[in-house]
Amino acid sequence: MTTSVPRQVDAPATARPAEGQTVAQKDGLLRIVQGLRRVDTGTYALRIRLAEKLGIGTIDINAMAFVGEVDGLTPKDLGKALNITTGSVTAMVDRLESKGFMVRKPNPTDRRSVLLHLSPEGTDAMQWANDHFAAAAAALLQKSSEDSIAQIAEFLEGIGQRLMAAASDPDEAES
Repeated sequence: MTTSVPRQVDAPATARPAEGQTVAQKDGLLRIVQGLRRVDTGTYALRIRLAEKLGIGTIDINAMAFVGEVDGLTPKDLGKALNITTGSVTAMVDRLESKGFMVRKPNPTDRRSVLLHLSPEGTDAMQWANDHFAAAAAALLQKSSEDSIAQIAEFLEGIGQRLMAAASDPDEAES
């Protein structure tokens, strides 16, 4: 017989509408949070499909996504981003390099270090995922004004920045 244990959640991670918000605002916040979770789930499913297509693991796809976002990332920084050991990073980069998706280049500011870059094949692979994102967004934004598209983009960028801040320093993200 198993017993269920309540899951611990950080206070800032729970959606708590501010006092004075209307029912419509609370419902809107809930819909946004649910929508973002669906985007997260869809992103994960798309990364699984890409990983299968390329014959690599999803952690490898995540590494490629980070390196694609920050070209010239050090292996140490990649390990921090993925929460894996330096030995695991080395093995993963070896694997991605041997498959032609990533390259190491000397770090011009530190002879002991290398910088990671996507190869043209790695860039093409990540572009496949980006094309799917763009197609999904374009289908929904066809009838939207430039102003509303700019507002949506700003909103999503802000959420992304706050989530990255919360992931790197949860206490800092509360403000």
